[in-house]
Amino acid sequence: MSITARDVHIDAPLTNLVVGFEPQGFIVQDIFPLVNVNKQSDVYFKYDKGDFFRIPSTTARAPKTKGRTVTYNVSSETYYASNYALVEEIDYETIVNADDPLKIKEKSARNCANLLHLDWENRVANQLTTGSNLGSHAAVASLWSSSTAGTSDPFGDIATGKEAVRSTTGLDPNVIIFGREVYNALIRHADILDRIKYVQKGVVTKDLLAALFDVDEVLIGNAVKNSGAENSADSFSSVWADNTVIMHKAQPNTDGRDPSLGYHFRWTNPLLGAPMAVESWEDPDHAMFSNVRVSYYQDEKIVAPELGYLWTGCV
Repeated sequence: MSITARDVHIDAPLTNLVVGFEPQGFIVQDIFPLVNVNKQSDVYFKYDKGDFFRIPSTTARAPKTKGRTVTYNVSSETYYASNYALVEEIDYETIVNADDPLKIKEKSARNCANLLHLDWENRVANQLTTGSNLGSHAAVASLWSSSTAGTSDPFGDIATGKEAVRSTTGLDPNVIIFGREVYNALIRHADILDRIKYVQKGVVTKDLLAALFDVDEVLIGNAVKNSGAENSADSFSSVWADNTVIMHKAQPNTDGRDPSLGYHFRWTNPLLGAPMAVESWEDPDHAMFSNVRVSYYQDEKIVAPELGYLWTGCV
């Protein structure tokens, strides 16, 4: 019997390839500004919006009078930075027998961090796609996936949402969030392609959509999640689904001049020393396994709901 390749080689794991998947396409960190806070819970001030737009019955001053008196009201609201954490337990046998390319502890820490980030994205998406959390919301009358010219009106719908925000706040929306399915429909929509046919190469990008809809930034909700139970069939769906969020975002300020729809309140526990802390320790009960934990403290709050408008069922 002739010698074969199997006789002279024992298969071993490749050191430069491991096949796997990880969550991608997060946008949550770009939606609300991040406010680093000194305490896990505290209060922040909020001015009464109406007081700053109410014109007095007269502003004319009569001689020997000081002029019409005006005032404004201020209130306070609270935040509480909950602790979000995930732990992976790795038994000693797995650690010592794992082939080097798997890098078990590093992969465990990254998996915990990715799942925490996906959970953060999902929490904020649930907030912003619940109509009662925003100033106004509606379902589109004609689906934007009806891409034939004249059968749906994404420009008119976006303009309606933008005006709903401006008319009650004086601020123009500067960010639009499209679920990926919505974005896929818009880049094929005849009304959009018609507007760029003489100045572009026919390729629609998120930056081009931002220019067409006159906002500073367009964010595309690409993230997907698996709602299937462990050890059962996977069930993947889009985190942002078929929704469109029109909003105003501004960096934190102390003069109350330019508010944001919401903020991420992030607290760093001084005992951990980092906003997103990674810890590793051996089981204290000598059960022969290591723990890898990733955690952070945060509260995501919609603080000015009138700065947001939601379109649902866009495609």
